[in-house]
Amino acid sequence: MRRAMGGGAKLLIDVARRNGTDQDPIVRQGLAQLYTWGELGRFNGLRLKAAKAAGTDIPGMPNISKLSMSHIMRLSRDLGMQIAGAAGMLHAYHHKDRASLESAIGDPAINFITELALLAQAPPIYGGTDQIQRNIIGERVLGLPKEPNNDRTTAFADLPKNA
Repeated sequence: MRRAMGGGAKLLIDVARRNGTDQDPIVRQGLAQLYTWGELGRFNGLRLKAAKAAGTDIPGMPNISKLSMSHIMRLSRDLGMQIAGAAGMLHAYHHKDRASLESAIGDPAINFITELALLAQAPPIYGGTDQIQRNIIGERVLGLPKEPNNDRTTAFADLPKNA
């Protein structure tokens, strides 16, 4: 089971075991969710690989993968900070400061957890926000109508602007 886990899930499980938060039922639930989402991503990757080998594709899979990755990042951030506890408020921004922080906290993985928390805001934005991914899935995969707009027929200078 642990071989299939991504590095982030394994790290969080290891830190939770070291500091005893693995006994908290809410943390255990979060770790189970993180494992489940990782497995879903792995299985979807295998499905896509099999489809490509058969000369087909799975419509919307890149968008679904992007949404899943964003969810996993947010879940890892929240769960990691919950596992780190008060130590999660500390972070060594410079490499030279990491050794002193690790000796003060007693766990070298905490700095990785705080770094993950600081970077977790980017994936839901870059490559198209989660809302854009959902619109693409709705329009291109599910065949839902596009949202009404007149962007294509109105000159850019005449489009409404936030004031």
